[in-house]
Amino acid sequence: MGKYCEKLKRGSIELLLLKLLSESDLYGYQIVQLFNDLTNETITLTIGNMYPTLYKLEEKEFVKSYRKLTGKRMERVYYHLTDLGKKELKEMIHDYNSVIDATNNILNYKSIISEAE
Repeated sequence: MGKYCEKLKRGSIELLLLKLLSESDLYGYQIVQLFNDLTNETITLTIGNMYPTLYKLEEKEFVKSYRKLTGKRMERVYYHLTDLGKKELKEMIHDYNSVIDATNNILNYKSIISEAE
């Protein structure tokens, strides 16, 4: 993993979690596995950095949790994207794409002046 991946991840973890939850309700271990698989572990998610973010998203009412029995006694806590979360995700994706476009404009910039010299 590149040395800047973790810095870039910190700014996008909420967006990425909301996107995963927009596809289906998931429980913690599923989220971590799916996140790490989809990113080919270029950026990694751990239980330690996922749950504080999920709790924050719950406080903002973007995500709701519910318990589901999976076997005779085992319960899993699933996370579900709310309508407010869907709206927030749409706005986050728009803003993210705007920042990516602006960043790419700079990264792809070639000065006409310096080429002429």
